[in-house]
Amino acid sequence: MVSSSRAVVVVVGLLVAASSLAVAASDGGGPTYGYTAGSPDGPENWGKLSPAYKLCGQGKQQSPIDIVTKQAVPNANLDTLNRTYAATAATLINDGHDITMTFEGKVGTVMVNGKAYSFEKMHWHSPSDHTINGQRFPLELHLVHRSADGALAVIGILYQLGAPDSFYYQLKRQLGEMAKDRCSFGEEESHEGVALIHLRSLQKRTGSYFRYTGSLTVPPCTESVVWSVLGKVRQISKEQLQLLKAPLPGNDARPTQPLNGRTVQFYNPPNSTVSFHM
Repeated sequence: MVSSSRAVVVVVGLLVAASSLAVAASDGGGPTYGYTAGSPDGPENWGKLSPAYKLCGQGKQQSPIDIVTKQAVPNANLDTLNRTYAATAATLINDGHDITMTFEGKVGTVMVNGKAYSFEKMHWHSPSDHTINGQRFPLELHLVHRSADGALAVIGILYQLGAPDSFYYQLKRQLGEMAKDRCSFGEEESHEGVALIHLRSLQKRTGSYFRYTGSLTVPPCTESVVWSVLGKVRQISKEQLQLLKAPLPGNDARPTQPLNGRTVQFYNPPNSTVSFHM
């Protein structure tokens, strides 16, 4: 169970229903929201829950999107996304909405459009937020980077079921413990410390990716986020996927949003692996 030392009080009301678990917004707090279509706090109603969430309903550069590979515009001049992440202590956080990992200290940076972005946190969505040619994947990992001026750049990694991913062996015990917690989400969170997390497997040569300008995929749906969705789909075992899903009450993927005239660019350096027909 969650001890008082690990329970984090969030200043919002409790709103937990069988059809939809609503939790506090992770970016600065705010009204609770959920993922059940047709419910009062479902994705189509996020923009109505608070003036702070208005972009969820009115924004023209929202995420996620369906990436149509044949419409992506090749651009060989995009960033390589080369990065080096240091091993560090970390904390897994389950707020009932998704599972996030935060880090202690600086772990690494990535250069995007000539600007340095520091690796701040990562979180998972199951099924995937983004779709490729209409296909949704079992899991999507978001590596969230923030620049000194507060701008965001997110690297999205899609997963399909297959062989185990060595990265998740490091989290097996903590995710198992987190699944046992019975928090009153909306009032408290479940935290599990990770003494040392090795991030080398997340800094592998990126190769190909799709680039577009979008938003956060959760309220407040802030725009001007630089997205890079990798062109190589990674594998994760069914057991590992279930470990990530077990602490949560259900799916946490936002429906895809209109492109509204935006261009999706495609970076494909020599000897890169692409998992899709282009």
